[in-house]
Amino acid sequence: MESSLYFSLIDINPILQCSLCNGYLVDPYTIKECMHTFCRTCILVYFENLPPSEYKCPKCNLNLQPFSDISKCLIPDRQYEDILHSLLPLLDIDEINNEKKFYEQNSLSIPKDLRLKLRLVQNLSPMRFIDKQNHVRMRSLKTKSTISRVKKSTIPIALQIELCKKYIDPSLTIKQYPRKYLCINSQLEINHVRKYIETICQISKPYKVYLFFYDSCLSDSTPLLLIKNLLFSSNDRMKLFFSIMLIK
Repeated sequence: MESSLYFSLIDINPILQCSLCNGYLVDPYTIKECMHTFCRTCILVYFENLPPSEYKCPKCNLNLQPFSDISKCLIPDRQYEDILHSLLPLLDIDEINNEKKFYEQNSLSIPKDLRLKLRLVQNLSPMRFIDKQNHVRMRSLKTKSTISRVKKSTIPIALQIELCKKYIDPSLTIKQYPRKYLCINSQLEINHVRKYIETICQISKPYKVYLFFYDSCLSDSTPLLLIKNLLFSSNDRMKLFFSIMLIK
């Protein structure tokens, strides 16, 4: 007997939508400084006619002026892409059919890669689908899928960050603290986590956030994946501490 798990698309729509086009994320790219995600085309078009002095995140207004080339602060977010492919397989089918319609309406020959996608779509039996009540239904797997995804996903890192209060200046007032548990892109570095904490806590000069693995201060350029592989077992949550210190 087939078993199903139900949840409403309304509940998860906010995290699957691009705030620039208000549609579902297509080829999602994340701004490394603040970790907000947009469609690749949307975010590139947004910055296309802006001078570097006006580079800001369209969602949180974070200043991105240090980047003369905006592509250097963007990173492809395979986690979002995998979630969308998994929960909304019909979205991929719509994109492929719209692409086919474009070529047909403009009397253009359909490219070879699109013809291959169309053949796969015709034989696709998705594990998840949308029912008439706008719920995502998840079928139980009984047979091995004949279609495998070639592209490997970026494995997310489960990160726990805790404040080390003994290194906090008593005169410093912090109105908001970052979430204790994060699911973060493994392609990021320590400086991205630091800037995220500084943004949430509204920390600016002459103060700075520092991240530690117990007593060892971590360099800004250290990749999170390297820390995970060297200091933690594969099943353990990555736990780091942060402090806020006066820059001397």
